[in-house]
Amino acid sequence: MGRRTVRRRMTRVTGGVPVIKTDTLVAEEPLEIRLNGQSLSITMRTPGDDFELAAGFLAGEGVIARAGDVTTVAYCAGSRTA
Repeated sequence: MGRRTVRRRMTRVTGGVPVIKTDTLVAEEPLEIRLNGQSLSITMRTPGDDFELAAGFLAGEGVIARAGDVTTVAYCAGSRTA
């Protein structure tokens, strides 16, 4: 799983005055959802709870009707592991 936040240098302008500082931002990474080895969707998300997100996506899209329709959830080869 990736990090949920990242530190980045940024310029904040307040009242026309630029101030350079480091700030904490929410991380965003792509997640490819595959069904039977075939790519179904790629979505951007904050890392974490990937399996729940994928199952919820499948339910929301009408691919599954209930939790029992999902038999296996796993990271694909070559991807990060939880």
